[in-house]
Amino acid sequence: MTKTILSEEQKAQVVNFIKTKPEMNSKEIASILNYPVECVRSLKSHVTMGTYDKAIIDDDSEIDYEISLSMEKDLRTFLLNDLSQIEPGLKLVEKGKEYQIEVGRIDILAKDKDDKYVIIELKAGKAKDDALGQLLGYMGFVSEALANGKPVRGYIIANDFEERLKYAIKNIPDVKFKAYKVNFSFVDINR
Repeated sequence: MTKTILSEEQKAQVVNFIKTKPEMNSKEIASILNYPVECVRSLKSHVTMGTYDKAIIDDDSEIDYEISLSMEKDLRTFLLNDLSQIEPGLKLVEKGKEYQIEVGRIDILAKDKDDKYVIIELKAGKAKDDALGQLLGYMGFVSEALANGKPVRGYIIANDFEERLKYAIKNIPDVKFKAYKVNFSFVDINR
């Protein structure tokens, strides 16, 4: 993983673009400002999810965020190899990996055995309140734009969930949580 860090002034420029031109994607902003697309994408994710606060983002947190993004990418790759781990009969829709819509990017867009849309939102580590808002926004958009007003279901997959978030879904039957567990094993390699 390449370490790419922007100065505070550069971050402010990127954030200004993101807030004043929300229709632009990360690649376009990176091209205009001539900054690495990975940095722009990272900042855009923070701004979109409401987790950007330039006062607390420092070099260490950017590295942590890059590790978090790597974990989320690895989780997505693992699940895409067998979506039935989430629910039997799930199939990836065409271009359903990181499916771009007007209100964001869906980690995984699938259809269930009844041909109904299912949105899968992945979180590295503990899912917070904003994950539910993000998922519900995606579900509303997909219901309107792709499913002709039919209901859409969603999953948030994370290592853990904030307690308040667990209560929040009790009255939302179309949203489910799944927790993943990571196990490492180590083997000696003889030279």
